[in-house]
Amino acid sequence: MKPTSLGRAVLIACVVIAAASLATVVIALPQGAPTSRDPGAPVVPWWVVLLPAVVGIALAAVLPPRAPVQPPVVENRSRHAAATWSLLALAVAFPLVSGVFGLGGNEGYVLAKLLLLIAVPAVIVGVLRGVRLERVRGAWRWWAAAVVVLIWTVLSQVAPWNPASDLSGFDPTTLIVSATATAITAGLGEELFYRRWLQTRLEASLGVWAGIALASLMFALMHLGSHSTGEPLLDVARVVVAQGSFGLFVGVLWWKYRNLTAIVVAHVIANGWPVAVELLS
Repeated sequence: MKPTSLGRAVLIACVVIAAASLATVVIALPQGAPTSRDPGAPVVPWWVVLLPAVVGIALAAVLPPRAPVQPPVVENRSRHAAATWSLLALAVAFPLVSGVFGLGGNEGYVLAKLLLLIAVPAVIVGVLRGVRLERVRGAWRWWAAAVVVLIWTVLSQVAPWNPASDLSGFDPTTLIVSATATAITAGLGEELFYRRWLQTRLEASLGVWAGIALASLMFALMHLGSHSTGEPLLDVARVVVAQGSFGLFVGVLWWKYRNLTAIVVAHVIANGWPVAVELLS
């Protein structure tokens, strides 16, 4: 999809926000910061946060060479517009609701996510639709995505520069239940909402890169409710750099391969790897 004038403006705004956020965290938190809200989450240097996403995006761009484009096709403009604006409104509403009601990471946060990011959007998309994907068949959509996710996993989880999380204070049952709930609501639910439903429509409306950038920004801001430290500007900068860079990575994966399984697996790994290490150690 070619970028529209609005798309170019959105892309520029997202780039400015990302650059300002990176400058803010580098100056205010030069040593890095925890990227998880879990107790025992370590401080992660910013280069360790960004390296896997940058390498993953670069790999997705070239694997495989000359891959066919799989664009979203608008079938009904009015329905497409209604669905897109409705999903954007929900993306904005979620962090606001989380912040206003102080949901943090408690049960209310999970319920709000199930309602605002899964149940209501599913109804909107099911009723309005308005857009379809022109998927291309081919094994490359699986093997190339698998290679990218594997290398990203090595860089983001396995490589020796990644600090270890301390989950020794949790019993195995708690870890398993928490990880399972997170895999469903975050791994599957967030990827459905931010990539499959929202990004696809934003690509059709704004162009590919503006769509990816705006969906990634909305994904990052969603984490304000659970990652707040009481310093609003710094909190925004932190989630834009940490969660936003991951959102950009899986956003590019979704655009290139249109493979929901691949991005869900990447998200589950991002959230669940420390739990798996703790349970297997």
